Amino acid sequence: MGIRVRASAFAHPKSPHVAAVDERHFVSALQLVLPRGGGDAGDDGASATEGFADVSDALRRRGAGGGVDAASPLVGPAPGGDDFRVARMTLAQLVDDAFLAQHVRPESGARFFACPLDGRLDADDVVAITPSGHLRASLTPSTHARAGVTGAKTDRGTLKHEASVHLAKKEFVPGEPFRDRLAACLARLDEEGDGRGAGWYACACERATDGEPLAVRFPPGVESEGRRITHARKLVRGGWRGGGGGEDDGEGEGPPAPPVEFFRRHRGDEASAMDAEGAEGAEGGAEGADDDDDADLASRLAGFHEWIGGVAAGFGREGPGGGDRVVAEAHRWEGLLTPRMVRSAAEFCADLADSGRYPWAAVTTWGFPEDPTRAPGASGCGELTFAVTPGGRYLLFADSSS
Repeated sequence: MGIRVRASAFAHPKSPHVAAVDERHFVSALQLVLPRGGGDAGDDGASATEGFADVSDALRRRGAGGGVDAASPLVGPAPGGDDFRVARMTLAQLVDDAFLAQHVRPESGARFFACPLDGRLDADDVVAITPSGHLRASLTPSTHARAGVTGAKTDRGTLKHEASVHLAKKEFVPGEPFRDRLAACLARLDEEGDGRGAGWYACACERATDGEPLAVRFPPGVESEGRRITHARKLVRGGWRGGGGGEDDGEGEGPPAPPVEFFRRHRGDEASAMDAEGAEGAEGGAEGADDDDDADLASRLAGFHEWIGGVAAGFGREGPGGGDRVVAEAHRWEGLLTPRMVRSAAEFCADLADSGRYPWAAVTTWGFPEDPTRAPGASGCGELTFAVTPGGRYLLFADSSS
């Protein structure tokens, strides 16, 4: 799967960042990378152990999903100290009427997230509930035939069926024929006792108006436990670079910077896009753009993206001889992260870049492997990368299927 790169600004009326973030309902990990200018390592190349950026509020901005707002207030701590809960639930429990009234229906004032943690997307019954109140299911033929829902066969190369039910719809209440049939079919599956459709889910709830975390209250009999979002940080040494950026010369060249000239490719205020693997399909390019320049720019975009991926994979932790200087720092959060948290991290990076402390900052997110809401054809876990530069501008790296 190729990587598509778009250039835009958070304040641009056609900025793609809101849609790109919001369509990835469930995020399992987020990485934030900040370059260092060289003052954080001693003359002998020893790594710094102090001086990490304060990122304690990076995920806590409320935000309304629009542009960057440096004065955005912060959300409060999670109820009970748990950022999300892991629960074992059956399909019938997921559509429990009292449960939906508390967390999913519009009158609840909440956004609810339930992402499956077990099961195989290509072979098992996998179900999720999105913040828009939709139950999205990838069902085996046997379960699909007995669950009381319609669904189309997938194009993922399997015999499974995909189905969607709008749980937040005002008509989805007891007494409505479709709702009653679905609830009865799912209850019958539970009674058969073969565990069909039962599984572990990562669950979280936010207030719809401002993203304030809310407690999750499960139906009777549901086993659940609280979890925290973990945070780890590390230093990244020089001595290596992404494939598109060549080898580090050992003189402290540091990481490859995002090619900001990509912003100049567009006409007027239109966003620009390009395939990171080549110049074919470039959109919004300047008239008469040189093919060699396009190829070089695509190579540099690919090199930057590969370097960011290498940081996530652990490259650069130790130099070949242990003497390479620190060129960046990386922070990583893992758990169930919501789109609000991703937007918060991107806005946090925009503020850092505008402060003059950093020439750029990068945010990368990954989804869950068994998420049935991922777009067909999306590779891996739905990786998304923002390279944020001063002035609220950014490069957005995403699957070309996005």
